[in-house]
Amino acid sequence: MIKVLIVDDELLMGGAAQSLLTTMNNIRVVGVADCSKAAAKLLDRHRPDILLIKLPLSEQSQISMDQLLEKPDTSPVVIYFPPFVGFKPLPRVLHPKPRCKVRQVSLDDLVTAVLKASREVIERRRENRAEPRTYLYVYSYLGIDKIPVNQVLLLQADQKYVRAHMSDSVVTLNDSLVTLENEFRQLFVRIHRNALVAIDAIEGLIKVDNRIVVKIKNLAEQPTVSRRRASYLSQLLPLL
Repeated sequence: MIKVLIVDDELLMGGAAQSLLTTMNNIRVVGVADCSKAAAKLLDRHRPDILLIKLPLSEQSQISMDQLLEKPDTSPVVIYFPPFVGFKPLPRVLHPKPRCKVRQVSLDDLVTAVLKASREVIERRRENRAEPRTYLYVYSYLGIDKIPVNQVLLLQADQKYVRAHMSDSVVTLNDSLVTLENEFRQLFVRIHRNALVAIDAIEGLIKVDNRIVVKIKNLAEQPTVSRRRASYLSQLLPLL
């Protein structure tokens, strides 16, 4: 779950942003603050992952927010958004800690910015964990969908993206195939430069039209095995 705190000293656009974000999967708005003092209390109470700040803030609130973001234990991803489409303020430059990513967006881009910030938050969590993830994440305008890793049967590169095949659906991931292979090398085996297969789902290798394909349990897709990997897989399968 990604926690979002909104700061809006007029509570007009903040309320609109809250209504928009509460419809998104795995995004939770933990509060809307009308001043930096209220924001400080909510920051301490909820430890939000993302901080949305509506511009322009009053000069006093702006200074207070600067000081708030300099706290050693404050490190949300910070997004500035204007009060209406087309308004492009030039805020005084803030200097939060390096882990605080600050950007300015229009209201139209708010959902996109929150999803991008969410990816940064999830990546930060992954880096702080010694063990592989148990879920993969799919980002869309509906929010964030969590895909259990143990339900994924095939990971296949498709241009810039990776498609995760399950028995009843296919989703697009933002992770690279190399990243997934390194993280889940105990669960997946490479069969081709563009594909990884869940080890426990492999039923065997078969020859089809002068090429070798892998038969995967509960999946109609039969991806091709490269010649270089075929020998390795032939030796691996009897051991499974």
